[in-house]
Amino acid sequence: MRFLIGLLLFFLMLGQQLSYADYNIKGSFTAGECTAYSSIKGQNEPIELESGKTYQATSLNKQDGDFVVIKVNGKSKWVTKSCGTLALNEANSPAIADTVDPSKQAPPIGTANGQVQGCPTKGCAANYLLSLSWQSSFCQTHPTKAECIKQSVDGYDATNFTLHGLWPDKLSYCGVASVDRENDENHNWEQLPPVITDEQTHQDLTAVMPGIISDLDRHEWYKHGTCDGRSADQYYDIAINLLKEFNGSQVRELIASNIGQTVTLEQVRQAFDSSFGEGASNSLNLKCGKDDGLLSEVRLKIKRPQEGQKLAEVLIPSGGLSCDRVIVDAVGL
Repeated sequence: MRFLIGLLLFFLMLGQQLSYADYNIKGSFTAGECTAYSSIKGQNEPIELESGKTYQATSLNKQDGDFVVIKVNGKSKWVTKSCGTLALNEANSPAIADTVDPSKQAPPIGTANGQVQGCPTKGCAANYLLSLSWQSSFCQTHPTKAECIKQSVDGYDATNFTLHGLWPDKLSYCGVASVDRENDENHNWEQLPPVITDEQTHQDLTAVMPGIISDLDRHEWYKHGTCDGRSADQYYDIAINLLKEFNGSQVRELIASNIGQTVTLEQVRQAFDSSFGEGASNSLNLKCGKDDGLLSEVRLKIKRPQEGQKLAEVLIPSGGLSCDRVIVDAVGL
């Protein structure tokens, strides 16, 4: 009898263990600031992973799961997927291999079907919003932010738009651990795992996103970028290139040459059409402060952008509201 009970307990424990690693993958995991464990529930035998180091990835706790099994010195360890970057071999593409023909699965509401190139299994958004900030206005309402204290009249953000975000429609926090989502929603962005990009992307992002000093890059990645279906490096490269193209347009010239003055929506639309083609300005929304009328953002409705695509190729009409006129704020309170 004892033997039978022991045997039964053995198989029950085995079943529990297997239930946490029932989705095999082939790929690699590049760690951020991560702690790995021998088990998910017990968080036994914790070890600190080397930030930036790449480890072999062998399985997930489930399809498109939140936990990855990696090899550390020959031993299998669990790590939270969101604390690093998981890259899968082509055999697993897209982001996690399908077990059901994607064409037979209903796409999530508001998303493109799972066959869009580069999308995760559950599908990516067909459309995005590119949000570009006028930093001087932001600093009027956030004067104690580190990036606002640092702002100067000869800085990039004094005469150029900066990157706020690239937002997939109606999707957020894809595969993000609950603790990271809670930290993000509570604005504890410094507690989010670092965003893993190459050095060039990090330098470019630091130049065009002043809020990186306050971990805006982490917030934007975990809330929005995780639903893009590509790596953080690819996601930010695409966003940066679209921003740079916009800053090379007549719209940026119009705004920069009218600092301290009022600019109308019609002027902005004309400048945008001159740069990106007749009717292109139907994609544009001009945002301003409710009380002060200061230019706050330009938002552009676009199709899911691919690497190398130009802004004019992805613009689509927007139904959003715009301010009729805005005041272009200068650096300083």
